[in-house]
Amino acid sequence: MRVLIVDDEPLELLNVSSILSACDPTAVILTANNGVEAVAVLERESVDVVCLDIRMPGWDGIETIKQIKPRWPNVKVLLISAHGEFHYAKEAINLGASGYLLKPLVPDELIAAYDKLSKDIEVERTVKPLLLHAMVEKWLGIDGINEEMFDPSWRADLSFQPNLVVTFKLEEPYSQADSSELEHELGKLLHKALYLPQCVDGFSVYLLQIAAKEDIQDIREALSNLKLESKRKWPELRWSYGVGEAAESPANLKKSLYTAVHAAKNKEEAVVQQCIDYMVKNYANEITLQDIALEVHLSPSHLSRIFKKKLGVTFIDMLTKIRIEKAKELLDNSNLSIEFISHSVGFSSPNYFAVTFRKLQGQSPRQYRLNNL
Repeated sequence: MRVLIVDDEPLELLNVSSILSACDPTAVILTANNGVEAVAVLERESVDVVCLDIRMPGWDGIETIKQIKPRWPNVKVLLISAHGEFHYAKEAINLGASGYLLKPLVPDELIAAYDKLSKDIEVERTVKPLLLHAMVEKWLGIDGINEEMFDPSWRADLSFQPNLVVTFKLEEPYSQADSSELEHELGKLLHKALYLPQCVDGFSVYLLQIAAKEDIQDIREALSNLKLESKRKWPELRWSYGVGEAAESPANLKKSLYTAVHAAKNKEEAVVQQCIDYMVKNYANEITLQDIALEVHLSPSHLSRIFKKKLGVTFIDMLTKIRIEKAKELLDNSNLSIEFISHSVGFSSPNYFAVTFRKLQGQSPRQYRLNNL
């Protein structure tokens, strides 16, 4: 347990610290002299319980609770008040304090309150992940998510209301060292997200809670920048990502998941379409896989795999098909010589053009022209 004791009286700080250290030698004790210092400690330290005096200069206990609970709702606040300040204690309870003790402190009462809060925290740490596990299943419609999916360092918080899904996928083969570095950078970028190691349609899933739809563009830009950086740092790594639509509520999160997966897949489809557009525009010229790879900023080997995966054919198969289709248009609509047509559509040899045309069309260019007069 990590406990923050807040009191402007040094003797009270020492008294509470001594009692808690004696009953729980493993406790980490932090101190602050007022509410402002307490918030500063919470901003840089992980804290489970705050023991808070009501009467302090500057922010009193009530104001300090108002500052703490909205930002750290899981932190337990134990109020310490004098007999004449009970009305403050009732207000503090309404603001989210977990209990109160009266001065002068009775050690057994402080220990009993501390033990109760410790048990409450332990229950929350074991039960909340299971509840969140069930909620994630319901939100995304995924069966069989195991509670072990939750990173133990991530504290389950049922106030977490995700409304955006980001998906990520590494294509094999890849270097384990490079992929670990990339995933580390991705983790830093999406540090506030809940990560689900169980893949959906081959994609890892991150759940985020964003404040405004404008935040989506910031996320897209950050991921795009990481993509560019990864090409420089880890040129052999092939990966894709997708950012879904913002959901109105967690109940609509499944649509965000679908659009994120679709967006990631469409990146490959967009690359293929860009390549086809390039070939249609430049088919008459000598085109190599290297030329198109440079055009779409991918390695030739990666681009070749995308072609085979998305179209079931190789780059040269697609280029040849485009050239033959253009040749058919010229054969149908002109009296140009077959030799001229072969050069016009990018073939260096009329004989090779004729052989390729027959292979794909089942007849020679001359026969095709005669049959389509």
